[in-house]
Amino acid sequence: MMQNTTVPILSLLNSRFSPKEFLQEPVSQEHYKLLFEAARWSPSSYNRQPWFYYYSLQNTPGFETLAKSLVEGNAWAKKAPLLILGCYIDSDEHGKNAYAQYDLGQSTFSLVMQAQALGYYSHQMGGFDREKAKTLLQLPPEHIPHVMIAIGKIGNIDKKDPSRTRKETLAKKVE
Repeated sequence: MMQNTTVPILSLLNSRFSPKEFLQEPVSQEHYKLLFEAARWSPSSYNRQPWFYYYSLQNTPGFETLAKSLVEGNAWAKKAPLLILGCYIDSDEHGKNAYAQYDLGQSTFSLVMQAQALGYYSHQMGGFDREKAKTLLQLPPEHIPHVMIAIGKIGNIDKKDPSRTRKETLAKKVE
């Protein structure tokens, strides 16, 4: 699904789309390992890599646990073959990390672009109960839940959210 861009960009970026409909085709172990390897190689401030991912495949108890923390408006994500919870760690043996959330974002971008390169689509969400996720998954206190990601092959895009509007340019030249 190529978008009309104002200037040519990489086709991998141009075809990125956040669907709410996924096929029930599972993500192979080989492929989800590639996603996390891409995330691992992402740049981070002082190479601290302050991220941690929790994931589970559909039709497993872990998937149901992750899905229980989704807000009602993101119930559609329970149909995705793979759910991932991205967490950051804001301090470590080197002290406070002011860039932890930014670094998690870069890592997540690497993960979703690797998914795109493999033919999967992703939908990142902030709509989940962070405290519920922390409790249900019994996360270590230093793991701060920040993003939930649904991944799978794109489903029937005719069912996509009709309120979705065309992307606007979010950049302004500073002069």
